[in-house]
Amino acid sequence: MLNRYILSIVLILGLSEAAMFQTVSPKKATMTQTGKAKNYCPNCGMHLGKFYKTNHVHKDHQYCSMHCLVENNKDSLPADAKVVDTNSLKFIDATKAFYVVGSKKKGTMTMNSKYAFASKDKAKKFQAKNGGEIKTFKEAYEIARGDFKKDMKMIGKKRSKKVYKMGKKMYNKKCQKDKIDVKSFDKISSLKAHIKDNKLCGKKIKDKQLQAICVYLWDVEKLGITMANKKAILVPKDAKCPVCGMFVAKYPKWVATVTHGKHMHYFDGVKDMMKFIFSQNQKFTNIKVTDYFTTSGMKAKKAFYVVGSTVYGPMGHELIPFSNMAQAQEFKKNRNGTKIVRFEDITKELVLSLDK
Repeated sequence: MLNRYILSIVLILGLSEAAMFQTVSPKKATMTQTGKAKNYCPNCGMHLGKFYKTNHVHKDHQYCSMHCLVENNKDSLPADAKVVDTNSLKFIDATKAFYVVGSKKKGTMTMNSKYAFASKDKAKKFQAKNGGEIKTFKEAYEIARGDFKKDMKMIGKKRSKKVYKMGKKMYNKKCQKDKIDVKSFDKISSLKAHIKDNKLCGKKIKDKQLQAICVYLWDVEKLGITMANKKAILVPKDAKCPVCGMFVAKYPKWVATVTHGKHMHYFDGVKDMMKFIFSQNQKFTNIKVTDYFTTSGMKAKKAFYVVGSTVYGPMGHELIPFSNMAQAQEFKKNRNGTKIVRFEDITKELVLSLDK
């Protein structure tokens, strides 16, 4: 039964790879990175050739998409970035490119596709056939920044729904688990190259199979992302955050609570909880937050909070809690956080700065 399941996945993935507009042959793709992991996006691990027409280059990194470029440069416009010209397949100055945003061609790591062209005439021809709007690099980048939270949610749903399950089954079926130490790698691209080069999951494994395995290993085994947890904070379906008015039960990974007497207030993130606490002229003692890795509830004063990462909560930038410093440091490193604070270090000014 398992073999039949894996075979069906392989057939589906093979067909999807062949049909992708972004894909070009290895001979036509230019890889600017060096080293064993040069063919993979350093952020998500995806094969750069498979998504070549949306590749961007900035500094020493080649990204599969503008989404991943934004993830590593969330606070500034990378003015020296380069992008693949959809027609010539050569890298061009991104600031001089004409982007067609929102065409019917599928995007990479986003629901809002972005394809670049060296000339406006070429962009218009593509637009006439595929729709979308012509934008400058700066405009397209701002759109990508605006879409980032929504796209991360979409990616997370896809991974939770099928990628983790598929990756885990293939990992258990195909891989030499004793030779794969995911915690020893600082990038998913390096992990992927190691597994492929050493044939640790078979000699003929397809890239999409390998990608699913690596995403499972990276997200679940390394970062500790989980879905269901008996120690999670239980939230009534009708509970609304008193700060933003959103239904908290929709966001189990972000739940925070404050108890006052017999009444419990529910929040869809630490940020809104702290806004509430700072707005009250009283002290609260029973305060709980959700550990980002395990989704377990814990006392707020025991948590370590990562600030400024590329991971967004339901209300944008967040104070992301972890049960220990080691996990917080690992997350900060992998998700470009700016600092780690304890509960007593959280100030009103810090909380308000997260909305800027």
